[in-house]
Amino acid sequence: MKSLRLLRSVTIIVLLLAFSLIFAGVEYKDGKVVFAFKAQAQVVYLAGTFNNWSPTAWAMKLVGDTWFYEAELQPGTYQYKFVIDGKSWKEDPEAPAYTDDGFGGKNGLFTLTPDGKILGATGTATAGKDTGKKYILNEKRQDTIFVDVDGYVVLRYYNKDAKQPFIAGSFNSWKADEMALYFIEDGWWEAVLELQPGIYEYKFVVDGNWIVDPNAFAFVDDGFGGQNGVFEVVREGGKLVVRAPAGAVSAEKSEKPEQETVEKVVETPTAKAEGLKPGLSIVDGKVMFVAKKDNAQEAYLAGTFNGWNSRAQKMQLVDGYWVTTLALQPGVHKYKFVFVIGGNDVWEEDPYAPGYEPDGFGGKNGVFNLVQKDGTLKIEGVEAQTGGLPVKGKYEFSYSFQTNTTNYLVFTGATSKLTLTFSPNPNLSVSVVYGGATLSTAKVLLKNNNMLVGFHYGQPWTFPASDKTTGKTTGVVLSYELMKDTNLVFGLGYTSNKLPFIAGIEFGGIKLYGAKDYYVNNYYSVLGEFSLEVPMNISVAGLYNLNDTYYLVFSLGTEQFSIFADFDGSKIGVESKVLFGDNGIEISGSYNLVTDKTIASVTYLSGMYKIGAGYESPTKLYLTFGLFDKEKGLSLRIENPNINNLAVNNITLSGSVSF
Repeated sequence: MKSLRLLRSVTIIVLLLAFSLIFAGVEYKDGKVVFAFKAQAQVVYLAGTFNNWSPTAWAMKLVGDTWFYEAELQPGTYQYKFVIDGKSWKEDPEAPAYTDDGFGGKNGLFTLTPDGKILGATGTATAGKDTGKKYILNEKRQDTIFVDVDGYVVLRYYNKDAKQPFIAGSFNSWKADEMALYFIEDGWWEAVLELQPGIYEYKFVVDGNWIVDPNAFAFVDDGFGGQNGVFEVVREGGKLVVRAPAGAVSAEKSEKPEQETVEKVVETPTAKAEGLKPGLSIVDGKVMFVAKKDNAQEAYLAGTFNGWNSRAQKMQLVDGYWVTTLALQPGVHKYKFVFVIGGNDVWEEDPYAPGYEPDGFGGKNGVFNLVQKDGTLKIEGVEAQTGGLPVKGKYEFSYSFQTNTTNYLVFTGATSKLTLTFSPNPNLSVSVVYGGATLSTAKVLLKNNNMLVGFHYGQPWTFPASDKTTGKTTGVVLSYELMKDTNLVFGLGYTSNKLPFIAGIEFGGIKLYGAKDYYVNNYYSVLGEFSLEVPMNISVAGLYNLNDTYYLVFSLGTEQFSIFADFDGSKIGVESKVLFGDNGIEISGSYNLVTDKTIASVTYLSGMYKIGAGYESPTKLYLTFGLFDKEKGLSLRIENPNINNLAVNNITLSGSVSF
């Protein structure tokens, strides 16, 4: 009986040991290291020092309820983690050992011995002496890497133009903005690292650019067409020393890389682009995508053109911008940027996209229409529709009140306006505006190849310099494209006993028109415009009527600053805007030379909010408060018509909702 009990106990122990081995986090089998991880997920990736901590390079396979990955590794010490659904980084609960990951968590840790054993090696921080990688000695380096008297590894870097460089590497999971270098003097910067024995790869991150250390002990392929600096920390005589990795070879057959940024690696039209700015453009018949993300380690472009593959189109870093080009067919395309930040994929819409659509996850995709005319590609904005009629609308309302000495608040009136736009395709657009229940204005646009026909009712057609003048409010306008950027324009206005007309030509940045009875009855008019888009948007336009009345306008604009000024012979007007990130200031004013009347206002913008104040001579003051975004807005205006009587005020509450 005792022997039976003993046999049963031994059997249970063996089964438990076998069960634990089957589900061990790491084991060595048939020449490969096998990783196992239990998790409920759509996809799980294996990331570690063996694949440069790539969050999507090694996809694991699901067998039953356990994810597996087999890797051929050289003997050495490794760190690792599991990446669940491309977002959550999880340590292995069955890891042979652990080490601090530098972010309040821990990485799995193990050592693979030459005879195929998996050992825990607590305290070892990264790959061991033999990682299977090819290290190329840097035989022309200066001595800028050493271990100080306190046992810290010191790396020095020279760049007199750097604002704040960082160091990123296998010791901090390649976090681009975590470890700042300290400024020493005369353009020299210094990184101080606390490291255990092991082999480490790294780069400097300088003002958004990833740069190889020209004084690295050795270089190694970074897996993306470039190279990393690399060094080994070893313990000799009880002290830490730093050197080139064991097994590093001479560079006789390999050229030492220059101090490089990603720009030098890219041999495409992207690298030759000048004057980069965020957004889309056409370069050499391809669509160029440009994004700004200073803290991204890598960037990719995903969209309908590549099946939304997050790794199909890698972007390159050029002058601080992430850039890539694609040869696309004409049509509607949707896209997003995928930034790799801290080892995680961050999907972001392009804030400079020509149009947007909901992405189905609470965000939005960029949308654009690529069209071809006379063999030339153009990018047009288009708001992609997700279903239903292609109708957009905007409802605007205004309520007026008055305060006085006898009544606290008196309602004085209300107005409303509804704008509807119907665009079933790029060749047809219909917009109507209702003031209350009455049709106020309407516009119809028809396109057919090179011809555009427009009908307008209740509102003047917008010609250069004439959007603030009294052109005919009802009529028809025809525009015919003779060749690229060259159009003939002809318009007729409606009058019972005359035939007002306007005709002109548009070519490049120059537009010239002549008109009869279109602006002033019984008089001819001439108007024109000259505009440039490089290096900034500049426009000068004017309208002159033969009865000696005229209107002049000038505008200049960049992404951060704009100014607009106009003069009609009696009144001078100026508007200006200055932006500081999400904040800005708007200033506007006018002066009438005839009536000596002055109007001035200043408005402060901060994100979705605005607050402003204004003055109108001789005694009128007003304050404005606003809350708005792209879809809706609300504004409150308090106007005092006479500062000598503060009890009397006009209050206007207005707002708008787009749908």
